[in-house]
Amino acid sequence: MRTYYDQDDHEGYEAGEDLLVRRFATWAAGQGREVDPYSVVAALQFRHTSVDGRLTYWTAALVRDFLLSHVPRTLAATADDAVLVPETLRMFLRYLHEIGLADPMGEPLVDLESAVTKATAEFPAAMADERNFGVGKYWVMTAARNGVDVSDADALNAFLAEAREGRHGYDDELLAELAARHFIEQAGRALPQPAVSLPADSELAEAAESSSIVTQLRKLVDWVGDGRALTGTGNLKLADARELVSLLDTGDVLEWESGGEVQRIRSSADLANLAVVFELAKRARIVRVVKGKLVRVAKAAPLVKNALALWTAAFDALPEPGLLVAPTGWTPGYVQLLDETLDIVLPDVLNTIYGMPEPIPVARLAESVWRACTERFYLDLEPSIEPVWRDGLASEFRRLLARLAEFGAVELTVGPPDPIFSMDLVPENPGFAPDVRDRLRAALDVPALDLVTLTPLASRAVRARLLREGRVAPLVGDLADAAPAAMLNTLLDHYTPETAVAEISGWLAAHGGREAGLPLLLDAIRGCPFRTLASDMLEVLVNSLPDRDALLHDLRTDPALGPIATRVLVDSGELDLAEIDDRERILGMTEQFLVLLEAAGPEGAAQMLNALPGAELADLTEAVLDSGHPDRVGLAELAEMFERFGPSRNAP
Repeated sequence: MRTYYDQDDHEGYEAGEDLLVRRFATWAAGQGREVDPYSVVAALQFRHTSVDGRLTYWTAALVRDFLLSHVPRTLAATADDAVLVPETLRMFLRYLHEIGLADPMGEPLVDLESAVTKATAEFPAAMADERNFGVGKYWVMTAARNGVDVSDADALNAFLAEAREGRHGYDDELLAELAARHFIEQAGRALPQPAVSLPADSELAEAAESSSIVTQLRKLVDWVGDGRALTGTGNLKLADARELVSLLDTGDVLEWESGGEVQRIRSSADLANLAVVFELAKRARIVRVVKGKLVRVAKAAPLVKNALALWTAAFDALPEPGLLVAPTGWTPGYVQLLDETLDIVLPDVLNTIYGMPEPIPVARLAESVWRACTERFYLDLEPSIEPVWRDGLASEFRRLLARLAEFGAVELTVGPPDPIFSMDLVPENPGFAPDVRDRLRAALDVPALDLVTLTPLASRAVRARLLREGRVAPLVGDLADAAPAAMLNTLLDHYTPETAVAEISGWLAAHGGREAGLPLLLDAIRGCPFRTLASDMLEVLVNSLPDRDALLHDLRTDPALGPIATRVLVDSGELDLAEIDDRERILGMTEQFLVLLEAAGPEGAAQMLNALPGAELADLTEAVLDSGHPDRVGLAELAEMFERFGPSRNAP
């Protein structure tokens, strides 16, 4: 049982969904509450297919989206038929918080319940409004209105065929609108980002204070003063531009010698570096153009004073066409290609670099950029011309990285590439065409090459953007105040072993140190209602501690954690099977039964167990049910499973 599954892990997700829904229904029945299990299935699928895929991450906005958009779009039912949906969601959210599985980055339960209450009042109208329907639901509801038994697939298909022939009326314009909206609203799962560590904001603020772009933007704002007139085309006047090149130290060349004559710049637009600062200041909204005049934005005064916020605002404005790549005048086609895709390519590049444990070879990124550009635009290039464009774009991409380095966003170094960047360049990987694979292998098979990594300033800014997009982007230290079970569960899904160690260390320090904090974490694992999850939580905990094996041996006698601790020690070779007594053996066998039940469900587990001879299975059943295992809910499920599918049906 996990709370995050990869999109292609269909079996794992289905098993986890079935287990969570089944256990929730049992819990709700114990509360004396009527719930609709399908509503929980819908809620889990809503989160599983979202951009972040976190099943137990909920906010008030997500509650409203589910109840007032997702359910009305996908559930082919009337408001009366779906009357239990809002209250079932409320109970499910309570359940997640009670068992400690609510995502710690989500909003408090009181806010979620308030959102459910507000959405419940609007739910009937949302369910009845055809403009909220999906295309499939529209046809099902239209068929039902025409007296069709929609549970009869043949009858429904016959109705649809008749509708296509024009024998039934329908709203063609509404259908077109629904189809268009479905296309626009499709959002795929984004790759989760690993947890990162960042310096304190005070240290980042110092780095921003010393960055050239912050200095330049502040000087520009001071220079603007009460306002500066611009040219008719909205550019800086040439005299002003000459002054700013010196004031801001942009490095632009104002004059040069050619053919024995001195050539001078004729327009401020030809000063590429100054143009970037000028444009960034406008996009960061610290200056603006009013009636042909450049003026300061009064409300932006606090932003200008805050170096970290100012640097971030400028950084966020970078991935826009026409800013970093294309110089003035004629440019090669590959330069224009990179410039026109910058708003897509640059965020992807930054996301790729973000969180990487080692600097990335620029050659690998350049190849990805070439593929991204050519996938977006159809290029009918002659075979002899394609390498010229590809190499030219790679060169322009390197120039882009150099600009980002000047900005303080990336660090460029030269050194040997880490082997991890060649591991996937194998014939078995269909993600690379043979020529691409061979080209990359040759580029990486050198003792030293250009490498790139993000600076802490850029990592902070990229993470903020990822969070705004609803992506998973953990930060080491974020879980210091999280509930014990929620913290451990989050580590399983989104942390590396190294960052998990750092997070647990910080959590223990925030909760009185190991002596006070470790018992809290162990209690949280004891209280976990899912044995597979409890096992994973215990492993991530003990693997972060220096005395792992000693702690596991101490836990062998623990009523709740003993079976897991014993299994971990045996699997790692730290405990011989001969050292296990009968009590531990029976508890271990029961643990295996419970894990099988969680993974395969009652029917699946029964099918596997019934492969055993009836007499042997009957003995095992008795031993398991009398084992004294602490998972009372799981044992109750096992007892019911044996009653329905067990050895009495298979006895010789």
